[in-house]
Amino acid sequence: MNNQLLRLESDYRKYAEAYGKAVERDDATAANRMFDKINALGPKLRAHGMQGEAVLRRLMKDRSDVIASWAATDSLPFAEAEGLAVLDALGKKAGSIAFDAEMTAEQWRAGKLKIG
Repeated sequence: MNNQLLRLESDYRKYAEAYGKAVERDDATAANRMFDKINALGPKLRAHGMQGEAVLRRLMKDRSDVIASWAATDSLPFAEAEGLAVLDALGKKAGSIAFDAEMTAEQWRAGKLKIG
């Protein structure tokens, strides 16, 4: 894997975890800031084609629910079944990340969610 992909993966993990921590402490300002940062990384990873997709597939299996949830969402355009399975499993847990995962899967299935 090239250095750019390694950096993107590292940033993805860092910003997703920071987002999760901000959500846990009800810090909407920090959560929104991290949301914007992590949201920008999905398209950058997908722009690397199969190598970027492989990174997202690996991140979907991460032990961190927030990382797995973000990666599953960013994988929906190219790995819908796998992404939905991760989101559905996370949605059965408790907490705000679980609720986000459940709502993301619901909105995707309804055709109301576009992944940029």
